[in-house]
Amino acid sequence: MVATKGRKVVVADDDGERDCFLSGQRAVVGDLVDWVTAHGEGGKLVGVRPRERTLVRRDFKGRDQVIAAHLGGLVVVASTQHPPYRPGLVDRYLVAAAAAGLDAVLVVTKADLGVEPEVEADLAAREAQGLPVLRCVPPTGEGVDAVRAFLEEADAPGPWAFVGHSGVGKTSLVQALLPEVDVGPVGEVSERWDQGRHTTTSSRIYALGAAEVADSPGIRTFLPSGLAAADVQGAFPGMPPLACRYRDCLHRPGEEGCVAEAEVGEALLARYRRLLDEVLDQEARARP
Repeated sequence: MVATKGRKVVVADDDGERDCFLSGQRAVVGDLVDWVTAHGEGGKLVGVRPRERTLVRRDFKGRDQVIAAHLGGLVVVASTQHPPYRPGLVDRYLVAAAAAGLDAVLVVTKADLGVEPEVEADLAAREAQGLPVLRCVPPTGEGVDAVRAFLEEADAPGPWAFVGHSGVGKTSLVQALLPEVDVGPVGEVSERWDQGRHTTTSSRIYALGAAEVADSPGIRTFLPSGLAAADVQGAFPGMPPLACRYRDCLHRPGEEGCVAEAEVGEALLARYRRLLDEVLDQEARARP
């Protein structure tokens, strides 16, 4: 399935694309689906096949929301300013990618606005940890060819989902990558709140040479769903191996023999513990 359109979806096969009504089904971009011809309606979705390599978030009401399925990787888009760089949100997307077995790349937009020293230090640390970090200015085209080359050379098994905070420039970047395609409106940033306005309200997969990319609505917060505490412990970016007294130490405050507070930076440890606490709360709520 290549796009969502309100109560319809767009499916693609060897004969091209076709609009299909959902018919009680729930589907997301990337889903493998079964459909039948429906007279006067184009098509009707009759089944969604088992999902793999999904990106799932927990919404404000505690419900799981699948964003996309059968992905090849995540393009985590972050801006240097307007809205400000949010390392905690980047962390969460990277943990979700690792848990789902997805590759990830961090693309920093609005590089022409300048980069604060603490942001530069964070980006340098992530590059040192092996995360690809690319910089671009979509309106001028600066750095866009490098993003295109990375995605086309990655040889991913599915589309790359563009994710990030509202207003960071995901749709602007997709438009710059696909100048011949109308990918929808590009939003502005609220001067009062320094936050992006939601302009992308649906998702769609686009062909990009040998690769595929999927734009998605921006979000203000992101809590990965389906994680275990061990996923956070093992995949949180920047957390070094620690010789705590107990091998299963989660590095929470007050754990006996934990060395995290002596060996991990205060800001990094605070972000780790914030996500860990939210995941542990999810686990507690799921128990009968």
